[in-house]
Amino acid sequence: MYKKIVFVLVCSLFFQSVFAQQENQSSHNDENPVEIIDSSLQKNFVMIESIHPHELNPQVTSYASDSQLLSGLFEGLFSYNPVTLEPQFAIATNIKVSRDKMRMIFTIRDDAKFSNGEKITAQDVRYSWLHLLATPEAPYASLLDVIEGVSDFRIGKISEDEVGIYATSDTTLLIHLAKPANYLPKVLCHSAFSVIHRTPTVYSGAFYLDDCDETTYILKKNPYYWDSANTHLEQISIYQSDNSEENAFLFNSGLADWVTAPISVEKVLNKKSMQLNAEFATNYIFFKTSQGKPSKQTSVWDKPSFRKALLEALPWDELRSGYYVPATTFVYPLAGYSGVNGYDFTDVEQAKKLMKQARENEGISEEEKIPLVLEISENSLSDNQLVLFKNTCDILNIDLQVKVLPSYAYLSSVKTSESDLFVYVWIGDFADPLAFLELFRSESSLNDSGWKNVEFDNLLQKAALSDEFERYNLLAQAENILLDECMIIPIQHPVTFNVIDLECVGGWAANAFDIHPLKYLYKKPFVSKVQNVVKNKN
Repeated sequence: MYKKIVFVLVCSLFFQSVFAQQENQSSHNDENPVEIIDSSLQKNFVMIESIHPHELNPQVTSYASDSQLLSGLFEGLFSYNPVTLEPQFAIATNIKVSRDKMRMIFTIRDDAKFSNGEKITAQDVRYSWLHLLATPEAPYASLLDVIEGVSDFRIGKISEDEVGIYATSDTTLLIHLAKPANYLPKVLCHSAFSVIHRTPTVYSGAFYLDDCDETTYILKKNPYYWDSANTHLEQISIYQSDNSEENAFLFNSGLADWVTAPISVEKVLNKKSMQLNAEFATNYIFFKTSQGKPSKQTSVWDKPSFRKALLEALPWDELRSGYYVPATTFVYPLAGYSGVNGYDFTDVEQAKKLMKQARENEGISEEEKIPLVLEISENSLSDNQLVLFKNTCDILNIDLQVKVLPSYAYLSSVKTSESDLFVYVWIGDFADPLAFLELFRSESSLNDSGWKNVEFDNLLQKAALSDEFERYNLLAQAENILLDECMIIPIQHPVTFNVIDLECVGGWAANAFDIHPLKYLYKKPFVSKVQNVVKNKN
């Protein structure tokens, strides 16, 4: 596999360097050079990522690694600004909101086309959303519950004709809302709400998938894309490799432009190319109640009193030791969002008292061991963290059982599992607390916990009708309920690590989602990269 990558890349690199030298000669002497994108350099852009299968259906995946690839293949009404992450028009060109804020009209651009040349219409947007809502395994479907009839349609109560999504012309999409939702454009940036074609190999984005195998994905520029004039790369080659030393060689030699895979940090010549950034995400452990289990069999872990005893005894500092950004709360800290009391206090004596009282209330003797099944994917918790959990459980006479699944099978197993605890890393899909809290709303398609709380749901409902300041206060109250109920064990806010030389690559910017829309990428003069490598090597 490694020889295959090197052979292909060396050939590509040779021809790029020849053309680059010819074109650079004519502009090298400009006194104040303006960056002109050299078309001869855009023949191929190489990414190296870790080995994992990609799900190419944007409606059913929840992996961030898929979102990066899908950002090139699919597009919806809005897309992320690559720097600010704010929504910007994509297939839509305009939005009108009614005076009562209960209706929205989206204008579809007249020049939007699929990769086969077919025109993209409002009917295609409606079809895409209804298809998403009718897909049981679509994790993000409930985010459209703000639209009239969507919640009932998702569970089969009404037909699609009764859903408040209407294509009134080829370029006009009208939606009727169940409640105001000024945040909806942020949600619609997500790849799950992209426009899809009835043929899976036809795409709505800036690129189409030309070829792929188990560890290679070749994307070619979509000539019919509405913004193809500003999409500069002709091809993006995505190779998968977990060999950290070889990945460092590929980057140092200029054979790879962007590495997200494991890499030998000490062997990277240009240290400035290493991008370490905080991510709008939380790594946490959550309880699954009986309502979330196929058997519906109740257990003591349905009771907040037992969960609270366990959390009171956890050694929080040791559990979060070694992380760049320890997490005491669920929602990643946002400006203006405050008033949430997190977990950072350990009191074993209080935990023992709480457990004793909880056992008495349920008629369970202090000598009886209480089973607790923790289901994790490979390497999601360290050996030390598992020891800390086991020691804590031993103090409270809890029989901890750890079930380890392969990473590729883990997420798909959570919904059908009978285990009590699960480890997640959740990346917010839009810059709002709701991106996290939606995971625990009673009717949410993202709610794998089975937890339901009327007060929590009502606060989310009220927040949707409030201005931004009051909305954040209400959402903070909702998060406090979630934490008071001891449903989650927050561990850390992850950081992202990318290796990319921004003197050689344009259109890439660090952001909290670690999503970098592929349409904006372009390569700068190759000679700059060669000089950087030689300079750092010497």
